Amino acid sequence: MELNEQLRSAIQALYAKFARYPRPQQLDFCPCGCTKEEEVLPLLSAPLHEINFGDLEDYSFSAMTTQGLILDYKYFLPRLLEGIACEPYGFNPEILFGKLRHAKWLTWDAGEVSTVRGYLSAVWKIALCTFPVSEALPAFPEIETLIASVASTGDSLDAYLNLWSTRPNEASDRHLIQFVTQYGSDFEQGETLSFGFWEDLPERAQELRHWLLQPSTLSWLESSAHLLPNDGYEHLFGPALQVIRAESAVL
Repeated sequence: MELNEQLRSAIQALYAKFARYPRPQQLDFCPCGCTKEEEVLPLLSAPLHEINFGDLEDYSFSAMTTQGLILDYKYFLPRLLEGIACEPYGFNPEILFGKLRHAKWLTWDAGEVSTVRGYLSAVWKIALCTFPVSEALPAFPEIETLIASVASTGDSLDAYLNLWSTRPNEASDRHLIQFVTQYGSDFEQGETLSFGFWEDLPERAQELRHWLLQPSTLSWLESSAHLLPNDGYEHLFGPALQVIRAESAVL
């Protein structure tokens, strides 16, 4: 099955699995003005699959905090996940994916958890075969954004990182080079990513560090160095590679 078909199937599975949750009869809007009453109305009138993803942006930011309950969130979840995989998004994608962690999705019915994981896996596979990732997933400017988004769900990164290691192709090689160029120096002296959304995800950040410093990952990185682009950031790669080599040696 082609990757795009896998994603379509995963999205269809989301709609089927969460179809038992009814459309909300009403949806709160924040009195401070961050969400507006008129912006809620389209969410309650159109069929779920016909809701404009842009109309869901405010809700995606406010779900279960200032707007609605978890049952409402489960109703909208298939359209939210479909939209973030197929269309641009006005906020950081980590916010939308982080709502899953807020909803404690890993404690849901086993079938729901499996369906969401199937979707995440399909999105990840498409990203690994597309460079830059935004060509296939316009909401994600680079692979780090997608890694952070998956991490924001609260689920372990191990399966995703292992898949990255076992899917050799030029796109996945380029993702690794880009990631190390931009962030490799952050792993110096036992550290790992701690900026932005990673600040609240120390366990996931440690999983990423452990994977990156494996001898097999380092060997892969070194053998892919010829793919380093002349994009104005190439001077960062050499120092970053030295950090990865030094940290890997003492792992």
